[in-house]
Amino acid sequence: MAVLPPPLMTSEPGSFARLTIEVRKHKIIAAVLQDNDLDSAARLALANLDAELFAAPVGEPPHGIPCYDEWLAEWRLWQGHTWLDLPWYFAEAYFYVRLLHAVGYFQGRCGDPFAAQKRSMLERARVLLPDLVGLEKGLANLPPERAFERLAHRSLWGNRLDLSNQAIAEKHEADPYGAEASAMVVVDECADAYGAIFTATERPVAFLCDNCGPELIADLELALWLLKHGIPSVALELKPQPFFVSDATVQDAQETISFLRYCPVPDAARIGDQLSQAMAEGRLELRDHPFYCGPGFYTDLPADLEQRLGRASLVIAKGDVNYRRFLEDRHWPYTTPLRTAVRRFPTNALLLRTFKGELAAGLSREIVERLEASGPGWLIDGSHAVAQFLAAPSA
Repeated sequence: MAVLPPPLMTSEPGSFARLTIEVRKHKIIAAVLQDNDLDSAARLALANLDAELFAAPVGEPPHGIPCYDEWLAEWRLWQGHTWLDLPWYFAEAYFYVRLLHAVGYFQGRCGDPFAAQKRSMLERARVLLPDLVGLEKGLANLPPERAFERLAHRSLWGNRLDLSNQAIAEKHEADPYGAEASAMVVVDECADAYGAIFTATERPVAFLCDNCGPELIADLELALWLLKHGIPSVALELKPQPFFVSDATVQDAQETISFLRYCPVPDAARIGDQLSQAMAEGRLELRDHPFYCGPGFYTDLPADLEQRLGRASLVIAKGDVNYRRFLEDRHWPYTTPLRTAVRRFPTNALLLRTFKGELAAGLSREIVERLEASGPGWLIDGSHAVAQFLAAPSA
């Protein structure tokens, strides 16, 4: 068996992974304290978590959290290490579990601690609704392959509005869908994904969703287009609990559809009505699974989820964290073939990812040289993206 590359670690000096713990997570705690009317026990627990991030060994998983056994097994591998000496994905994902426990979310004492930020982002999306409608009308004049590509690009670039990474979100809020950025999709294999869907039109399509707000609106627009073009059903795979600040839950998706239905832009309201009707008919499903907020990677799906996703002709995987979970958050050489880096997945996948983390695979040497010449921040600043197609494993 080939030796796997090491995981990205928070101990790497100067890395984005380390910055995540040293700076970004403290800001997230501060925002939760500011936005929520928390009791004194929750405030003390958050203060203790904030202090633990600096230098203390990472604390044991509290009882009563989802996926307790899986978190405990992972924690035991790193027991005694500080938050600045952990695999990056474990550190990030476990942080949100600990934060939810601290505020009392799992105990029923607190709702979604990021709800105020999510509502604000959705309200700010009102100014984008005319553009949403304008694109939908313009698609009628395009060949379907080109229409799919346009909608996939919109869904891709919407990922830049990520509340766990405020610097990128603020930089791109005025143009989250990247109207100016088509040339920055450095690998574009949307045509292969289109072929996978429309050579198996009797099978559903699934989205591994990421952020709510403008990104989820773009995902819903693509889902509705697929339903109008002969796909029998589309499933949005959502988080079962708040995660990475703005990751979409089932409740967030329901609220987004209601937001569209009752907005003052008539054509956008019509889109919301059509989405609501598709849900009522069972053609648009909103689903979650504990795995999506757990410590595992997509190369080791639980059997029930592997079977569920395997029924789809295509899984559209959104965003940087999903991408990291496909690649096991490892230091793959950037030119590693995608099928080598993604060691196991049950069906075709389209990975729509804006670069917001220090890993990549499936890039040509020429692309890597060009990106490295563009400056040191190309892997983390959200300015470049990939739409990479992962073919289903051979029978």
